Amino acid sequence: MLKNLLKPKHKTAIRHNSDARSRLYKVLFEYLISCIPASASATQLMQLGHKIPEKKVEEVFNTYLLFEKYLTAFQSEQFTRASLRENIRQRFPGILQEPIFNIFFVSETEQKNILATEFLRSFFRAVGDKFGRAGEGYIDKKVKELAVLQERIKEVEIFRKLQFLSFEVFKFVGSNYGEPLAGKIFEKTYETFSGSYKELESFPYMLTLIPKEIVDREHLGIFTQAQIEQVFLEKLAESEQLNIALDQKIKENEQTQKLLRKNEVMLSGVVSSALDAIVIMEESGNIIHWNNAAIEIFGYTEEEVRGRNLVETILPASYQHSRWNGFLGFTGREETSFINRRIELTAIRKSKEEFPIELTVTGMGGGNDFYYSAFIRDISIRRQKEDELVQMKEKAEQAAKAKSQFLSVMSHELRTPLNAVIGITHLMMQSSPREDQQEDLRTLQFSGESLLHIINDILDFTKLDSGKIELSAIDFNLRELTQSLYQSFSYKAREKNIVFDVEYDETMPFMVKGDNFRLSQVLNNLISNAIKFTKEGSVKLKVALLEEKGTSCVTKFSVVDTGIGIPEDKKDKIFEQFTQADSNTTRLYGGTGLGLSISAKLVELMDSTILIDSQPGSGSDFHFSIVLQRGSMIETSAPVQKPVAKSNEAFRNKLILLAEDNMFNANIARRFITGWGAEIDVVADGWQAIEFVSRKKYDLILMDVQMPQLDGFACTRKIRKHFKEVPIIAVTASPKNEIIQDIVSCGMNDFVSKPFKPNELRSKMMEYLQ
Repeated sequence: MLKNLLKPKHKTAIRHNSDARSRLYKVLFEYLISCIPASASATQLMQLGHKIPEKKVEEVFNTYLLFEKYLTAFQSEQFTRASLRENIRQRFPGILQEPIFNIFFVSETEQKNILATEFLRSFFRAVGDKFGRAGEGYIDKKVKELAVLQERIKEVEIFRKLQFLSFEVFKFVGSNYGEPLAGKIFEKTYETFSGSYKELESFPYMLTLIPKEIVDREHLGIFTQAQIEQVFLEKLAESEQLNIALDQKIKENEQTQKLLRKNEVMLSGVVSSALDAIVIMEESGNIIHWNNAAIEIFGYTEEEVRGRNLVETILPASYQHSRWNGFLGFTGREETSFINRRIELTAIRKSKEEFPIELTVTGMGGGNDFYYSAFIRDISIRRQKEDELVQMKEKAEQAAKAKSQFLSVMSHELRTPLNAVIGITHLMMQSSPREDQQEDLRTLQFSGESLLHIINDILDFTKLDSGKIELSAIDFNLRELTQSLYQSFSYKAREKNIVFDVEYDETMPFMVKGDNFRLSQVLNNLISNAIKFTKEGSVKLKVALLEEKGTSCVTKFSVVDTGIGIPEDKKDKIFEQFTQADSNTTRLYGGTGLGLSISAKLVELMDSTILIDSQPGSGSDFHFSIVLQRGSMIETSAPVQKPVAKSNEAFRNKLILLAEDNMFNANIARRFITGWGAEIDVVADGWQAIEFVSRKKYDLILMDVQMPQLDGFACTRKIRKHFKEVPIIAVTASPKNEIIQDIVSCGMNDFVSKPFKPNELRSKMMEYLQ
């Protein structure tokens, strides 16, 4: 019987051989014996434990229960039934592979159901052995029912069904063969069964399997008084707990009812006073509740709309209800459903006025019923405000565009007469003026260049402000760039009796890739400011390699001076547009306050920030770090300086074509070029330039890129179709990095900026005339 109850549940369960099992039982009972104090009088029990390896499985099981009963009774401070079993499970994990011991490690519910199932199986077998297949196989049917219940052995309610099964079979046997015989079979089954399991904690529950007829005939002798009392007390405790729980539930239910009534009052108040329309509908979309806000928004009373379909009531006919299939259009397929989504629609009032609304439909379950709630907001005022904001935004964008265009046009227009002023000044300086005239011409030259610098700042600021500046990435010689800066600012530094120097990190490569024009512009601004605000001492440009990762070079640029310094509270202010550190700065030193603002924005485009270390009276250190890529061109140890020829021999007998629509600029360029010994033809637009090129052979063409009718780029493309060798140099006021792609793509050879410096123009032309 015991082997049948505790047999493995799966065919693949591990089957230990008898030797391994004997060793396991031996060490198990050695441990149990060691748990008994030496002073205890349990000699017979310990002797029984020593003989375990020689015993059968059933005897091992019963002996363990005796040890367990002893230890939990006399060593209760050290052991409980649960702690002892857990201790054994951890010390002897192999015990879990022994089917006989599995019953110790299941839940109380499962243990109780196992005992009841096995007891009834034994009872059914005894009845079958006694009466065979009598009753048209009744017992066989009940055995099958028992097998079905056994599949759900872990469920609590199965024990109740086992009780009913026990009563039913006993009644069948008693009715057909007499209750005394049925009682004897039941009692004999119990006696055999109790011999194995009476010490298990769940065994007293077998009392509840006893049919009423056995109790009435005083067959209770099959259970001890202690077992009956234990079950009775447990059932009494369960009943008391049920009564307490029931009383608590009644109180909770009363409290819940109060809260529900309170919530109903509050919800009703919220719905009634809500500023948005709240509509409750049946599953079909028919209206059953319509709040005060809905009355105010749509003009219908609740009586007028109750029972009507929401879609047909609040949406105009233009929405084609048939296409939406009425309210079901809201609850269609998931990808088209409007449920739990906020949508904007055009609604219609009772007065036939159409207006915009925001609609949200949600579902609500209530038992077998289902409802929808619609939250509707009149967004007429919001839509009006949005339209006004859009119009204001468009006007602001148009104003910003107009401002940008105005500044751009004005900057370019100012360059034209300014080019004439600077050019004429250079020509007059070359005509051996008197000493008093030289001072006036130097003043004029300085003023013209200052005005040009301001115009350049305004143009750059306009482009930065409108986000039109994009950084380029071209190969350039960084060492050569720093030497050019040194040559440009050394003269100004000497004029102020200060030292300007460049410190270049030896580990920094010469050839790098980046936007050399904008980098040069930033360094120009910082160095110019440093020299401007330094009365004595020095200004130094430092270039240092901080880190090298593959082809990337993290490069730090620093401009350090010994000038007036900047107070701590002014450090952020100096980067604001049209702002300088002190109101006296403009009067004392000049400037627009745009230079640092432009530099800061350009450095931001390079993913960096200009930082300042400064103390008033001790000088300043402006520095920033950017990532430059190693250049793909071959480096040289030092930049090769192209010699500037003093002789104008290269211009002799050379024919130059100048395409320039502004006669002032054309006249100045003509005077310089003829002064150098070349001959020149001047045309006012691109079509004339093409005509002249087709009739004469020119040694070089100077091409203004912004001309009426046909610009310089288009003109160059047409010329290159037939004349590929003649050098063409672009002449424009636009920054080179902005038009470099157009210069290269159209076939131009080089670039000269306007207003041009005579020496720069001469050097550039000589490169292509020699």
